[in-house]
Amino acid sequence: MKIAVCFKVVPDFDQVIEADWDNFSLSADLGYVRRIFGCFDESALETALRLRSAWEELGEKTECTAVTAAPLPSSFRETLFAAGFDRVLDLSGASCEEFGSRHTAALLGSCLGPVSYDLILAGRQAGYADTGIIPLFLAEILNIPAITEAGEITPCSGGVEVKRTNATGRERLRLRLPLLAVLGNSPVSALRAVTLNARMAASKRSAERPEGVPFPRAAEITGEEPDLDGTSRFGREKRHKACRFLPSGAGLAQSAAFLVTEYLNRG
Repeated sequence: MKIAVCFKVVPDFDQVIEADWDNFSLSADLGYVRRIFGCFDESALETALRLRSAWEELGEKTECTAVTAAPLPSSFRETLFAAGFDRVLDLSGASCEEFGSRHTAALLGSCLGPVSYDLILAGRQAGYADTGIIPLFLAEILNIPAITEAGEITPCSGGVEVKRTNATGRERLRLRLPLLAVLGNSPVSALRAVTLNARMAASKRSAERPEGVPFPRAAEITGEEPDLDGTSRFGREKRHKACRFLPSGAGLAQSAAFLVTEYLNRG
């Protein structure tokens, strides 16, 4: 059994100061912001390790591979090996555009396709724009079925059982492999903590650049250049800080009426 997880290391946007949000661009200096695994990608990484443990208890030898097309700091590489991943594939040597979704999917496909992974996991969104479309492009390139908004994933006879929430409620599906599953709101929310000894041992291991991956430009893969119009300008809703006090001496009914009025006035 072979499992691959597509992930990305991204800035922690909660640490970006207000002034930088007001003048945000692709060249913004975010050196002061810590780097983290995308939260949905982190769920996918931990889910893969739990699935491997479950399959190995059933006597199925399983290999876990983590792959990224974005820059991978050494500390994150060490974390992945220390957590238990067998291989880490680093495709960041390619000229991979931040918004070249088809280009990124094609790079991942050129790396994952020849190996014929049984299960590929990815997070719902990771990068600046949070388009969430790369896993779907990847499934199309690999010609395998995909399921979105996956929650808990467990082994079952002939494949995996996926619990997910859709517009009509919760559902439980039994799906055959191969499969690409896109993790949404999962009960598995964080990658396991690693010990210092495991991290020190992992420091001697290196991420792999798969042989034979040419790292072409987007236009050479898809026949088109990435369209950046409208996507290279960033921002977030302005936060208006205001404080109002409840009327002095007001009872519960008066206070509640005051709060309702304020809520309606603010839309």
